[in-house]
Amino acid sequence: MDKEIDTELSFGEAFDKTKKGGAMRLPSWMPDVLIKAQYPGPYSKMTAPYLYVESRHGKGPWKETMIELFSNEWVYIK
Repeated sequence: MDKEIDTELSFGEAFDKTKKGGAMRLPSWMPDVLIKAQYPGPYSKMTAPYLYVESRHGKGPWKETMIELFSNEWVYIK
């Protein structure tokens, strides 16, 4: 299965695309590390959307760094 990939995006560009589905990552990260958006459903304990990281170790909350926010090397994967 081929993946649609956009490269060399700012954080904002990658984030806007990720909010609509898919994932974002930086090329220096391990290949399995992806940032995704989650929107709470009617049975969710969360009440607001959030970003999480998914990798071979599982899923967990993601908190960005200033270096990541200012990077223009983000990759979007649909």
